[in-house]
Amino acid sequence: LNAIIGFTGTLLMELPGPLNPEQARQLRTVQQSGKHLITIINDLLDLAKIESGAVQLSLESIDAVQVVQSVMTSLQPLADAKGLTLTGDIPDTSFMVYSDTRALGQILINLVNNAIKFTDAGTVTVSLHRDYQGKRCITVSDTGPGIAPQDLDRIFRAFERGLVASAGQHEGTGLGLHICQKLAELMRARIVVDTSLEVGSSFSVVFDEEAI
Repeated sequence: LNAIIGFTGTLLMELPGPLNPEQARQLRTVQQSGKHLITIINDLLDLAKIESGAVQLSLESIDAVQVVQSVMTSLQPLADAKGLTLTGDIPDTSFMVYSDTRALGQILINLVNNAIKFTDAGTVTVSLHRDYQGKRCITVSDTGPGIAPQDLDRIFRAFERGLVASAGQHEGTGLGLHICQKLAELMRARIVVDTSLEVGSSFSVVFDEEAI
């Protein structure tokens, strides 16, 4: 699949020679389908590793500011392509959490990517703060369509998707949030949702243990 995607990109750059509009359209379809299949395969492999107990996390005190900034930088082009504002409410000082750098990055990439994917206009915000219980949180908020109450129990199940996601305009495997919640549990955290239809949604990674 990587070879197919790579050679398709080379053809679309017209390095071997010019393309007519129909050839370019069909090659873009091949490229998009290849990327979608890569996502499915990676999600299935991640889920298989988690379920088999093969995922080994290195839990330690890390600065979440650096992880958040890295995620936002990598996903900024996606927000720009949709005309969305991707912003961060990030403290000037460090924000230490007890976590695994790679797993936390994977969770945040998924949450921010979902926020961008399902938001057609407005803002996606990543904030670092403490909740009403004093627990450290990283929250990804959007101004998207929100999630129906009957879908809240389903969205974290494997291969389940909400009504908006299942409507056909958004590709996905129904595994992203399930994997995120599993990874969060492995690093002694959890993901909670606050949502309102036609207003937006907020997904928060809540750290139940303080960084040492």
